[in-house]
Amino acid sequence: MAFAISFEQVSKHYRGALRYRSLRDDLVHAGARVIGLRRPPRGIVKALDEIDLQIDEGESLALIGPNGAGKTTALKVATRISYPTSGRVCVRGRVGALIEVGTGMHPELTGRENIDLYGRILGLPRRRIQERFAEIVDFAGVGPAIDQPVKHFSSGMQLRLGFALASYVEPDILLVDEAIAVGDAGFQYRCIERMAELVRDGKTLVFVSHDMSAVEALCKRAVLLRGGRIVCDAPAREVVREYLAGVQAERLAGAHPTVAAGGGLEIVRVSMHDASGREVAEVRAGTSMTARLHYRVDRPLARPIFSLGLSDGRLGCFALASMLVDGEVPDTIEGEGHVDCTFFDVPLHPRVYELWGSVRGEAGFGDLVDWQRLRLFRVVAEISGAGRGVVAHSLADAPVRLPYRWHVNGRRTGHAA
Repeated sequence: MAFAISFEQVSKHYRGALRYRSLRDDLVHAGARVIGLRRPPRGIVKALDEIDLQIDEGESLALIGPNGAGKTTALKVATRISYPTSGRVCVRGRVGALIEVGTGMHPELTGRENIDLYGRILGLPRRRIQERFAEIVDFAGVGPAIDQPVKHFSSGMQLRLGFALASYVEPDILLVDEAIAVGDAGFQYRCIERMAELVRDGKTLVFVSHDMSAVEALCKRAVLLRGGRIVCDAPAREVVREYLAGVQAERLAGAHPTVAAGGGLEIVRVSMHDASGREVAEVRAGTSMTARLHYRVDRPLARPIFSLGLSDGRLGCFALASMLVDGEVPDTIEGEGHVDCTFFDVPLHPRVYELWGSVRGEAGFGDLVDWQRLRLFRVVAEISGAGRGVVAHSLADAPVRLPYRWHVNGRRTGHAA
């Protein structure tokens, strides 16, 4: 199959930022030049580093990765907005691109004039542009403002018109950056539907996004970039899983042990244990999990009330175990020991979770240890399913997994357990 875009050993380097110096620094450097010393060279930022990538005609490909990985730079090089420092980029076909708000539009021209200009630049005859005019205006939803200068548009209106221009002027290749994320929910949905329609029509799509569900739904192939290099090039589902797993691993690695203390009680360590009592770093979904709080007290402590909560990082906890509710309060604790809380048949999707906790004294003594995050832990499981966003939803959306089953007109169509 013929390629639509080909990157051959493409690198894009930028000179590092200038360092702002004081008068004293200038005098020192002037003296250094007199005696023959040179100023150290400015650093080089490698936005792309020897990229080899071929995108076939009719293929839908996503570029994903952390901020600064080189995704937008790759699109800019492909559209000739910027040129590679070394290597070669070949593009076959008419390109429609939305890389940032206002891409391809002149601020002094009206929306109507911009549509005509954009189409003519891409080689479309005026008659064909007029035939698509109503569709472009309807998709953009700018109404009578189409006859106003684009500089008077809000950023949302510019974005809608820019995407409409890029996707309705019969592009062979559509390049879309994360710019659509600034639009409202309705506009984002229409953009996804329009891109899916173009893919079904055999157009080539290169999509940059941090929305992994959209990546899975739209793209069959994905490329993971880090530091300007290709880390993984595989089917979208596999790459999304590797990317999200890497993000969670970084979060887990960056966590520091928590020591919580107050009121004569100190939680010196928090450990996780499996059903056999073995200390583990990861818990398998669907099995029992025990959170163990290792404590130390200065003196015998009467009726301490322990509470634990599970969170996926968003506001509040989705599960709570509290002696204040169940009444299972020990009469007294002293010296060193531990308190265990076991969660049975953990119904959680695989990802990194937070364990929160607090300790209260008996009635009237207030909090001994304030409510706080005690540690992070990971739940692991195989991700199965045929849905278009199964990996992203499992790793990033609703954390709790409940058994369910679908029926349509009384007949079973599928199930999940």
